[in-house]
Order: sequence, then structure tokens, then C-alpha cells
Amino acid sequence: MDIAGRKELVAKLLSASQKRSAQEAEKIRQEPHPSLKFIYEHLRNYVLSKFMLTPDCETDDIKDLASLSLARTMKLDPDVIHSLDQATPCDHATSESAKKVLLLYAVQKDLELKPDAEKISKVSTVTELAEYVYAAL
Repeated sequence: MDIAGRKELVAKLLSASQKRSAQEAEKIRQEPHPSLKFIYEHLRNYVLSKFMLTPDCETDDIKDLASLSLARTMKLDPDVIHSLDQATPCDHATSESAKKVLLLYAVQKDLELKPDAEKISKVSTVTELAEYVYAAL
């Protein structure tokens, strides 16, 4: 596959990922009285979609999921990913940490939550993220 074909593939994968995560966020927003279990289920699907991972990922740790996502993404083609990458990492921040921070920001934005920097900064697992969202809703 040539570089143009790879770019097109990556664009399609990213688009599908964004669509699935938006659908999961919408399900959470539209549920009048979501339970913690409901939020966890859809938030986990949201995170897996954002990170372009399959449902069979067993870990709950967000940095581990970010690491798995990076490994999967890099298998596509590091040059293609690099050419599409528009983020500039902070000094001494790992890629996993950057992905985690961006994910937490996206959750707050997509679920229309009032940001609470102190509480969200303590989140390290999808379970803790679901608890944060549950309390915020």
C-alpha cells in the first residue's frame, strides 16, 4: 500500500473512531438517570473508541490503554501517524500521559461536564473516570 493509501486508511479509522465515541457520549448524555454501571459501560466503549482499541482489552488503567493504543497505531505506519499528528507534547511528558490528558479533556467536553481539575487529575482508571462522571452528572 502506498503512502496515499495509508493516509486514507488512517483517516477512515480515525473518522470511525470519532463517530463511535460520539455515539457513546450521546448515550450517556441522553440517559435521564444513568446508573454508575451504565456510565461505566458506555464510557469504557467511549475510551476504547477514542483509543481505537477493541472490546477485548482487559485493562482498566487509562495509561495502559493509551500505551496499547500507541502500539496499535504505530503498527499502521509511524510516518503516516507523524504526518497527521498535530499535537506538540509538553516537555518531559510521555505520549501515554499526553493521550490520557487529552482523553480526560475530551470526556469533559463531550459529556458537557463542568471541569474540576483537582478531581479529574486524580483519575487513573476507567472505573475512576466513570465515578467522576457519575458524580458530575
